[in-house]
Amino acid sequence: MGALLEKTFKHDPLWRILVETVKSIPDFEAHLIEVRDRILPRKPDISAEELSRQLSITLGEALVILDELRKTPREVEEELSKPIPEPGYELAAVGGTFSRPHYGHLMLILMGLRFGEKLLIGVTTDELAKKLGKRYPVPSFEERVQRLKSVLRERGWIDKCTLIPLNDPYGPTIIDPSIRVLVTSPFTYFRGLEINEIRSHKGLDPLRIFVCPLVVAWDGKPISSTRIFLGEVDERGNVLSSH
Repeated sequence: MGALLEKTFKHDPLWRILVETVKSIPDFEAHLIEVRDRILPRKPDISAEELSRQLSITLGEALVILDELRKTPREVEEELSKPIPEPGYELAAVGGTFSRPHYGHLMLILMGLRFGEKLLIGVTTDELAKKLGKRYPVPSFEERVQRLKSVLRERGWIDKCTLIPLNDPYGPTIIDPSIRVLVTSPFTYFRGLEINEIRSHKGLDPLRIFVCPLVVAWDGKPISSTRIFLGEVDERGNVLSSH
């Protein structure tokens, strides 16, 4: 991906004008949602050129959409360096296996903290993790929780977060009226929709669902615990091998 992955085009003084122009297009929001919900989960490393052809949109619009939905390790580091603004909700939630905390996880948690004064972090139990069919030996629940707590302490986030075991994909989000926000990845957005459908049947208000940008390594492919365990990338998105 070269310069496109580095996003050197954003240094061009005309970039902001392009962004403003593209976002004024009537169908921009619909295109962005289609890419987020349908295209990125199936082809996370899609190029702007390919996206432009697939949706019959300009290359400029494709660049703006992918810039919003896909973040590089450097951009994650920039986000992590910013102070967290005053959240608009009391309680937000995220969930995951967290086998090896990486930049994708940090971005997910950071978004949760931006929306909620307190953040509920659901960590899959060993039993649930086995059902997910991971391509690597998942560390024990205790090991994953301790590693995640260490990262939260390092970031100064530990006092705002509560870790709980997830015995199923939904956890307390389908029964707790105090949870107001759910942050998902593009790959788990469908769970948020399922949760809101269940909440509706129970007479609970729907959660506000926010989708975290997809964090890619420097090879343009997503950072994941699977890729880390396979030795392809590290937690910061540096490429170790090209399997």
